[in-house]
Amino acid sequence: MAMRCPRCRATAKTRTSVELSVLVRRSYHQCQNMLCGYCFTSMTEIDGALNQTQPVAGATLPQELLPPSHQGESAESNAA
Repeated sequence: MAMRCPRCRATAKTRTSVELSVLVRRSYHQCQNMLCGYCFTSMTEIDGALNQTQPVAGATLPQELLPPSHQGESAESNAA
């Protein structure tokens, strides 16, 4: 997601982000305009679902080919 500086409207780079909860993330940004350099935070929130998904019965995926971040919490807890 591209952010623009609220002061000069130049592109802002996301420096880091922190997960505050399962639904909320705070991001830290820095304006790329060398004459501005404004730093600010933003919040990203999941506020609703657009669809309801269900696994297809009998479908399998090659889990060993997917990174743990794409396998959900059960894979991440097994890797730890």
